[in-house]
Amino acid sequence: MTLTERRLGDVTVLDLTGRLILEEGDSVLRDCLNRLIEEGRFKIVLNLGEVSYIDSCGIGVLIAKFVSFRRKGGDVRLLHVTSRSMHLLEISKLVNVFRKFDSEADAVASFDDGARS
Repeated sequence: MTLTERRLGDVTVLDLTGRLILEEGDSVLRDCLNRLIEEGRFKIVLNLGEVSYIDSCGIGVLIAKFVSFRRKGGDVRLLHVTSRSMHLLEISKLVNVFRKFDSEADAVASFDDGARS
């Protein structure tokens, strides 16, 4: 898994590429998100468009960090969720936990609307 970090104002966009799985991508994402929490960056957009596979460990990282950010008053949005990843969110009953977007501009702007999914 590779991860590219971009900042758009007070929103951090993380472009993920590869597999979000045990011992391959989970620690990369977890470490990055932990650092962002320490830096006080609580508005996160995860671009999953180039993520080819997510396993249960990857889902666990997404949920654990979602909770961490929410406790700090922040949130995590998902961008470009592939059909395979969407299926995993559906079968794990997490499809309504995250706000999902097809447009980066909409995902970033959603932090200003104050609404929750």
